[in-house]
Amino acid sequence: MAMGDLLMRWASELGGGKVPDLRAGVLRTARSRGLDIRHGAEGRWIRDMSALGHLDVDWRRGVWSAAPPVLTCLPFSDGLALIAGRRTAALEREIAAAADEWAVVLTVANETAEGDIAVPASLLIQYDTPDELPERATALGCAYTPCAALQTFSLLPDLEVGPLAAQPAPGNAQTVEKYDPAKRSYEPAESYNEEGLYRWRGADWSKLVQVRRGAEFHSTEHELGVYLELERTGVNAVRWQPETGAGRERVGTLFVDWGAPLPPLHARAAVLCTGLQPRFSSVAQTVRYDNVPRAAAERLTRSLRQELEIHHPLTATGKAN
Repeated sequence: MAMGDLLMRWASELGGGKVPDLRAGVLRTARSRGLDIRHGAEGRWIRDMSALGHLDVDWRRGVWSAAPPVLTCLPFSDGLALIAGRRTAALEREIAAAADEWAVVLTVANETAEGDIAVPASLLIQYDTPDELPERATALGCAYTPCAALQTFSLLPDLEVGPLAAQPAPGNAQTVEKYDPAKRSYEPAESYNEEGLYRWRGADWSKLVQVRRGAEFHSTEHELGVYLELERTGVNAVRWQPETGAGRERVGTLFVDWGAPLPPLHARAAVLCTGLQPRFSSVAQTVRYDNVPRAAAERLTRSLRQELEIHHPLTATGKAN
C-alpha cells in the first residue's frame, strides 16, 4: 500500500485524537519507511489532509477527527463528483464493489513535493445527471452534498483581529520574532513596540502568534495574521485568471503568493474545486488552485481583506483577451 493510502487508512480507522499524537504517528510511519523528509513535513501533511476534506482539525484546541465520507459535485465539472472524507476498509470495499458493478471511479494521484509526505490519491466518480448522486452516495455509504466547494466558500468568515492577549513576558523577549511582509518570513525582533505580527515561545514553550494594533496585542493564527499584515501594509497576494475554453470564462485559476498561505477553511474551499492538491510554481513562487469560479474567488479575497487582481491570458498574438 502506498504511503499516502496507508496513512489515510490509519487515520480513518483511528477516527480522531490529539494533534500532537497524530503528528507523532505520521512522522513515525514515514521514518519507518525510510523516507527522507524535511522538517515540519508531518504538520504539512495534516494541513493538506484538512484542505482535501479528509480531516477536520481544531488547531486552537489541538484535536482532530476523520471527516465523514461525502460524495459531492465539483463546480463546473461536466459530470465529475468527488469522494472526500475518511476511507475505512469497509468504505473502500464499497467503492471497489461499485467500480465493478456500476461506477466509473477515477483514481488521480496527487503530487508530492520533495521531502514531504504523500497524501492519498483523490477519488472521482463520473455521473450523467446530478439527480442520480444522492442514491449513488447512499449505495457507497456516503453522505451527499450538492457542491461542498461552493458551500464552503459561502461559510468563509471575514478576517478580524482576535481576542485581546498579553504581550510577551520579559523572560520571553529573546524569542520574539516579527513577520516581515516583504520577505514573507519572521525575523528576530529588536522590540515589539510597533504594530505588526509577532510570534514567540510561551512559558510552556508553546508557540504563540499575536498581532499588535495600537497598544494592544491580539491572539491570532499564523495564516490569519499574515493577511492582517498584508492588509495593513497594502500588499496584495491573490490573483485570478479565467480559463480560455469556450463557455469556461466563469472559472479559472486562483494564484496565491508563497509566504501568504490560505487559512485552513479558505484552503479547503479552493482545493475542493478539483479535489486535488494545488500546484506549486517555484518560478513564479505561487500556489495554483484550478477550477475556481470567479464569484468564489471574489468571496475568498473579500473575506481576507484583499483585492482580487484579474489577469487575462494572452492570445496567440501576445495580447490579453
